[in-house]
Amino acid sequence: MNVSAHAKINLTLRVLGKRPDGYHELESIVQLLELADTLQIDDADTLIFTCSDPALENEQNLVVRAARLLARYNAIPRGAHIHLEKAIPAQAGLGGGSSDAAVALIALNELWELRRPFDDLRQLAAELGSDVPLFLDGPTQIMRGRGESTTPVVHATPVFVVLGKIAQGLSTADVYARLQAPTLAPTHAHRQLPETDAMVRALQQGDIARIAAAVVNDLEGPALEMITELYRVRQLMLEAGCVSVLLCGSGSAVFGICPDEPTAHAAEAALALACPWTWSGRFLRWK
Repeated sequence: MNVSAHAKINLTLRVLGKRPDGYHELESIVQLLELADTLQIDDADTLIFTCSDPALENEQNLVVRAARLLARYNAIPRGAHIHLEKAIPAQAGLGGGSSDAAVALIALNELWELRRPFDDLRQLAAELGSDVPLFLDGPTQIMRGRGESTTPVVHATPVFVVLGKIAQGLSTADVYARLQAPTLAPTHAHRQLPETDAMVRALQQGDIARIAAAVVNDLEGPALEMITELYRVRQLMLEAGCVSVLLCGSGSAVFGICPDEPTAHAAEAALALACPWTWSGRFLRWK
């Protein structure tokens, strides 16, 4: 079987505080994109993993860890031949590894005829990483906690975006370490943030201008301090017609909201001056 593992962007990302377990409490609206890795999965006696990027062919790859975790959880000696064709760059803030792992869990549950309920897969996904569970759900989610809690946001807005990534990557841990003390204030019980409410309304109303105005990412400031080259990428996007520009997750990719498809293509061409990797396309739509 061939399955797609889609990239994500964070339309909003607020860091509410540091939790007792060492993770950060988040509230974020996460949107999947048409951009996707591809996993080709076939039955086999043992687990065989190959990748279009040989540097990712190792036991620490989240796809391998997902397969071994699912097999161990079900106490089965089954294997699979998994080939991962990468389209999503690493250290970009696009969630490629987490998406690959989530899709591997779903596909292997089907291939091995395990019939494990969705809640079991969510539990295993959370063991693999904080944001892996969100890739099990629909294309737009409100993510809370350390990433394990998700709520769907159903909308039909055909938003076009452009992505650009510089050669240098960013470590998520390093970006979080640069957050200033006010961001890390103690977390208290809270209602849904006004930033979240504003983005949900904009998405459901199909208002591109309001979507563009509502984007926010608490990690952007620290990331820009670490790599000032990102300022140039942001400026190129704005000059090319993007109506707003924001860091993707913890970076180092940046996305721009575009008013239409021609602008997205033009912005992608302009980014070639600064970025070795670019992409333009649409939000993944609800079916």
